[in-house]
Amino acid sequence: MAKRDYYETLGVGRSATPDEVKQAYRRLARQYHPDVTKENPKVAEEKFKEISEAYEVLADSEKRRRYDQMGFPGVETDFGPGGFTWQNFTHVGDLEDLLGASPFFQQFFGGFGFPFGGGGVRSEPLRGNDVELTVRLPLSTAIRGAHPTVEVPRSISCPDCHGTGARNGTELETCPDCHGTGQLRRVQSRGYTQLVTIGVCPTCHGTGKRIREKCPMCAGTGRRNTVERLEVTVPPGVEDGAVLRIPGHGMAGGTGGRAGDLYVQVEFEPLPNLRREGQDAYSEITIPLATALLGGEVTVATVDGHAKLKIPAGTQPETPFRLRGEGFPRLRGGSRGDLLVTVHVEIPRSLSGREKDLLSEALASSAGAAPRREHFFRRRSP
Repeated sequence: MAKRDYYETLGVGRSATPDEVKQAYRRLARQYHPDVTKENPKVAEEKFKEISEAYEVLADSEKRRRYDQMGFPGVETDFGPGGFTWQNFTHVGDLEDLLGASPFFQQFFGGFGFPFGGGGVRSEPLRGNDVELTVRLPLSTAIRGAHPTVEVPRSISCPDCHGTGARNGTELETCPDCHGTGQLRRVQSRGYTQLVTIGVCPTCHGTGKRIREKCPMCAGTGRRNTVERLEVTVPPGVEDGAVLRIPGHGMAGGTGGRAGDLYVQVEFEPLPNLRREGQDAYSEITIPLATALLGGEVTVATVDGHAKLKIPAGTQPETPFRLRGEGFPRLRGGSRGDLLVTVHVEIPRSLSGREKDLLSEALASSAGAAPRREHFFRRRSP
């Protein structure tokens, strides 16, 4: 079954504010609360997981931006090969009052394998942050592709401790504060009810493990800062503003977690009098009146050079011409688009006597052979 659009899942528009997204999620969370829902428990579980995945993306400005640009492929790396799981959900605090409202609700989440309650612990180390940068290239790159080298400031896994943060990569001990659960629970009694508050353990940051002796090279962070020189492949046909993802070249994860990804946004330097729309390119050129009347050949600028354009006799102002194959290629290969050139005609403000005689002779000699040329003057006759 195909995924539903995240905005549709939460019932909000694409221009929804963060507060509107949060309110929509909380409303749906109450709707599928196991104490009140009339849904089958398994159906409710799937519904809750679906709306939580949508909220995880739309509540995060960076993930939302990538989703708006690229759809589901733009965020799939945040969830891993198995897709969204409760270990990926980072907005538990937005439901804190709902979690404590019912003991059964907490138990219900425990059945999900949620990363709190029921002894749930994060099953894997924290993933590293993503890195974003922009590269500017000549517009001709969109025709041939390119392999620019970029410098990426990032962190890498510490080679001395192998990312664990412990001296010489020694084993970590169970956190004494949360006893390995990764969470701290606080229970408050209010009459006949109990309010249970669950938060991430501040000592181990939810990992359930603690470093006995910090690595002296990375001060226990498991990461080292560096600048990486990396060759980026920009394929032919890439659109202006496109974002390329390079897995594993972002920031290193915490205590051995996998690295984030590098996102490279491609911007093309514009060419004068040329614009792009999909595979096609558009430009304009101004030709002399004589060329429009008598015909000729002119040179026009293309995306990656120049081309000859034949102007037939009697060409009218604002006439568009199509040069096939002078546009942009498809992203995944195939034929190129076209270049559409709009021709403007330069009308002289004054003519010398000699120029008038020559023009009159030319018009008189060609009137019988090409009466269509009279169209140029028809709208100027009294």
